[in-house]
Amino acid sequence: MKLTSIFAAILLSLALVACGTPSASEDAYQEGYGTTHEGQPAEGRNALPED
Repeated sequence: MKLTSIFAAILLSLALVACGTPSASEDAYQEGYGTTHEGQPAEGRNALPED
């Protein structure tokens, strides 16, 4: 039982280290949101909903 607890603790700590925090910066680039890779507005089902 003690071995299982130690194994679970090690597994949990490795998972927390592997996941870490999100890698995107706080001020992520958002100017191109809703555009294609060519900078054109998205069309069809990929278009942003109009408010």
